[in-house]
Formats: sequence, structure tokens, C-alpha cells
Amino acid sequence: MKTVKVTRKRRITIPKEVCDTLDIKPGDYVELRVDGKSRIIVEKAAGIDELAGFLNPGYPVKNLAESLDEKRKRGQR
Repeated sequence: MKTVKVTRKRRITIPKEVCDTLDIKPGDYVELRVDGKSRIIVEKAAGIDELAGFLNPGYPVKNLAESLDEKRKRGQR
């Protein structure tokens, strides 16, 4: 168990050891849930690359977010 301080802006820093264990990297999203009245659960949220292809197996998913963003910039669908 790690203890962290809540800042004046109600922010906390997730310790490196916890990030390493959960494979959380800069730019990743995490989900927070309250369990009962006194416990916060932190889980790594699935990113678009993990979700892409879930409903359409075989669709190329590597760098999907970048590919979709590039198409959007070019005005393609």
C-alpha cells in the first residue's frame, strides 16, 4: 500500500511502482470508482487500440487512432 498526498487542487500522483504494475504510461486514462465509503479503486482504462477490432475482427488496428485522425484532417471518411 502506498500513501499519497492530495494537493490543494485535489490532485494525486500515482507512484511509479503502481504505474509499472498496472502498465500505466503518460497519456493513458484511468478509471476511478468508489468502493463503499472509504476506498478508491484505480483501473487502467482500455484505449482505442485495445478496443479497435473488437466488433470487427481482422480490421487493422495498429495505430488506428493516428490513422483516423489523419483521415479526418484530410476530410475523408
